[in-house]
Amino acid sequence: MKRILSLLVSFILILSVCSVAVVPVSADESAMLHTEGNRLVKANGETVRLIGLNIPYTSWSDTNEKQVMDGLKICFDEWGSNAVRYPVTPKLWFGKNAEKYRALADRVIETVAEQGNYVILDNHSFYLPDEDDIKLWKDLATRYKNHPNVIFELFNEPAGCTWQQYYEGGKLTYQGLNDWGEEADITINSCGMPAVFNAVRSTGAKNVCILPGINWSFDLSFCTEKDFRNFAQSVAEERAPGDTAAFVEEYVEKYFMKETTGNGIMYSTHPYPTKPADWDQYLQNTALEYPVLVGECGPTEKTNGFVRVLTDTDKSYLETLTAYVDQYEMNITPWAWGAWPYLNQEPSNKLSAYGAFMKKYFEKSLAVKAVTLYDKADYSGKSVTLEAGTYDSDFFAKNGFNLQDVASVSAKADAYQYTVTLHEKKDQSGKSYTVIPDSPNLDESVSGFRPQSVTIERAVPQNILPGHATVIADGSVEEQLPENVIDGKNGTFWKNISETPTELVICLDDVYALNRISIAHAAEASMMSVFNASNYTVSVSTDGKNFTRVIDVTDNNLGLCEYKFEQILASYIKIKLTKGSVIDDTNYYLAEVMAYGTKYTGPRTGMNITVNQYKAEDTAEKTESAKPPVILWVLGALVIVFAITSVVFAILWKKKK
Repeated sequence: MKRILSLLVSFILILSVCSVAVVPVSADESAMLHTEGNRLVKANGETVRLIGLNIPYTSWSDTNEKQVMDGLKICFDEWGSNAVRYPVTPKLWFGKNAEKYRALADRVIETVAEQGNYVILDNHSFYLPDEDDIKLWKDLATRYKNHPNVIFELFNEPAGCTWQQYYEGGKLTYQGLNDWGEEADITINSCGMPAVFNAVRSTGAKNVCILPGINWSFDLSFCTEKDFRNFAQSVAEERAPGDTAAFVEEYVEKYFMKETTGNGIMYSTHPYPTKPADWDQYLQNTALEYPVLVGECGPTEKTNGFVRVLTDTDKSYLETLTAYVDQYEMNITPWAWGAWPYLNQEPSNKLSAYGAFMKKYFEKSLAVKAVTLYDKADYSGKSVTLEAGTYDSDFFAKNGFNLQDVASVSAKADAYQYTVTLHEKKDQSGKSYTVIPDSPNLDESVSGFRPQSVTIERAVPQNILPGHATVIADGSVEEQLPENVIDGKNGTFWKNISETPTELVICLDDVYALNRISIAHAAEASMMSVFNASNYTVSVSTDGKNFTRVIDVTDNNLGLCEYKFEQILASYIKIKLTKGSVIDDTNYYLAEVMAYGTKYTGPRTGMNITVNQYKAEDTAEKTESAKPPVILWVLGALVIVFAITSVVFAILWKKKK
């Protein structure tokens, strides 16, 4: 009897747990996401980029299950998405039909998880969070705690608030037109966004959390720790001018949302065309440090009903938006299936012009990932396209590709640098060879082995020259020394004056694989653009003797020039300037040279390599201080005048005779 009672109690306990935390047996734990830098990553190391639709019916109603389930089918079966942004609200979650409303959320999550896709659970609230949002997230986080297919979006659109209110909370009063053109008169006693984040983590839920910006979730200006500290400093100068340093540290500790116990933080932005056009100013810093979701977007002109025709303005906006999303590899869920601006022609499933544009974009984005491997040189033959991550030969075999035959690799054009490391063994042990795409020749004769696994990494490009190079030039003027071009500061520059072409050679401390060089000219050092170098070439070498030209420029007038090329090995970078500034082509200026790549890890047998052994002829003498003194110029001029006078005198004397 005791044993039966014990089993019964255990069964009841299990049922009680299941009624609180909804993690179905069918969920695949390996799908759980965490953040690494600005990437979302599965447990196996594979990068995931979320691309899907907003299906917003449950943001305003608790009785539209059919529309939601039909929308899910379209999202995944017809659009090929891997995510859906699904809204809930405190009012409906705790409303009179709460049981039915919650059951639908469970069904959506179960359906999406069975397909291995993701639900972005969106608290579709506005202005600023309050205690209702705390209550909602304590319940949601407990219910979907550590569900591998659920991501928590803590708040939809903060609006009418300052950054100080966003972090600290307090009383917010909003009066006027809201973002969808309706009159609003709102007063909120806000708890602040950090309190909502802390409420989620207090439940033990590790799910990735999405945090919004301000200005209707557009502006992400103060989300990185560096930017937040600058914001805290401005608060300190007002509140504690006598001890700003201590105030800043206390403020950062109290309000900055830094991950400590969970799987990571990402941010959401809603870049509608009504928002400021300089997106980099508001988004770039955060996008380079955290995963960012474009949670809502879409044309907002209402002259075309269901956007049956894209205006030139609409098309320009969408093309700019998608290019920007691709540049920073953002995640995206355009708004919306079933709400303005409609992706469909509600109530039908026929696509609007906006929907047709976005569906085509989805197809393109889902088809081409970060890096593509080919089994023949020069990007030909069979191919497989992958996001960053680690993959072994078994994975490739399942996808119809023999990793041992890899012969070339390319990367998509975006803001990042990709490195591809081939490993001799499945467990990434043994020999390895790292390249940076684009690499047209990658077979066994180059790497020295036949790979069994590969690691693809994505990072913000880093200039390798500071700390890893020295500079030699055939001349310089006054304090404008050659080493200024590798000091990491555009405000300094190198200058040389020469009647003939002038050279500058950067000597690296090892052999590097390069695929990009940027040159900052005089305009980047706060000088007029007419001082930018006009004509120049850039060549690289591994031995300091035999150089290969990778850049050839004529008639340049730009301040910052960026050049990308196929991977090439280099221990030396030689810049030969053949025409200086527009106003005086014997004056040569360079503000900064930046080289991007990775240290060469391949075999060196048979390669002619020298490091820091470049010898420039007469370098020391070709400086402005080595020019002939003025007195010599005067004496030379007198000699010429005397010679001319003598010739004239001789001619006249001959005629006289």
